[in-house]
Amino acid sequence: MLKNILLAIEESPAPVQMLKALLELPGSRGARITALHVAKNAPSAQKHGDDLARGRRLLEKAVAELALGAEYEVRTILRTGDPKDVVCLVAEEVDSSLLLMGSRGLNSLVAILKNSVSQYVFQRASCPMLLLRDGYYANRINRVAVAISDTMASKYALQTAIELVRQVDGGELLLIRVRTRPLDPREAGKLVQPEEESLLLATAAGVARQQGVACRSIYGVGSPGAEICRLAEDNGADLLVLGCQDRRPTIAKNLPDLDRLLGNSVSDYVRTNANCPVLLQKTAE
Repeated sequence: MLKNILLAIEESPAPVQMLKALLELPGSRGARITALHVAKNAPSAQKHGDDLARGRRLLEKAVAELALGAEYEVRTILRTGDPKDVVCLVAEEVDSSLLLMGSRGLNSLVAILKNSVSQYVFQRASCPMLLLRDGYYANRINRVAVAISDTMASKYALQTAIELVRQVDGGELLLIRVRTRPLDPREAGKLVQPEEESLLLATAAGVARQQGVACRSIYGVGSPGAEICRLAEDNGADLLVLGCQDRRPTIAKNLPDLDRLLGNSVSDYVRTNANCPVLLQKTAE
C-alpha cells in the first residue's frame, strides 16, 4: 500500500501532513510518490496562466516540505480540468496503491450539492483512500483503530491495520466493534456483549496476535458511525481504518450514490466526522 502513493495537493496542508506521518513507517522506504495538482478550467487565458502558476508553487512547496531523500522517487503532475475526474484518472494512470486527499468534512448531501472532490473520488476511485479533514492534524502513527464486522471489507481493513501497526515499535491496534442497538429494551445503555459479538472480536484479536501485533478490543452500542468515531477519539487513535463496499457498480458514472444519500452509510459518516485521518479500504462484495 505504501509503495506507490498519489498525493492530491491543494491549499490545505492536511495531505502533506498525512504523508509525512506515513513516511515514518519502514514500509514506505523506496516509495514512488506522485504529487498532483489540478487547475480548474478558467474563463480566460490570463486566469488559466495564473492558476497554473499557483499550481506549480503549491507542488514545489509540498515537495520542499516533504524533503525526501534519494531513496524515494518523487514526481509532480500539473493538470487542467475538473479535479474530481482528473484525480480518478491520474490514480488509474499511475496505478496508485494509496490516494491521499484533504477533506472539508461535508456530509453526503451537502458534499454532492457543493461538488465535493473527495466525495466523488471516494465513490469512483479503486485504490484505498486516506483522508484528513481540514483543520485537523496528522499525528505520528502509533495507535491504529479498525472497525470490526463480519464483512469481507472489514477483513481486508483488519489486515491493512495489522500491517501498519507491525511497522511501529510499541504500536497498538484498537479493534472496534459496534452493535447497532441492544437486543433487549432492558439492555439500553449497557455494554452487554452477545456471544457472536465476542467471537468477532476474539477472532480479529487472534489474527492480530498471530502476526505479533498488540491489540485491544473495544465494544460499543449505538449508531455505528458515531460510535466508531467516538471510540477511536476516546482511545487516542492516530489513524482509523474502515472497510467499505466498492459502490461503483451501484451508481451511474456522473450521478451521486442516491441509496446512501440519507446518511445510511457508515463510511460517509466516519470520513465526515472522524477527528483523525481515515483510511478507507474498499472491497467489492
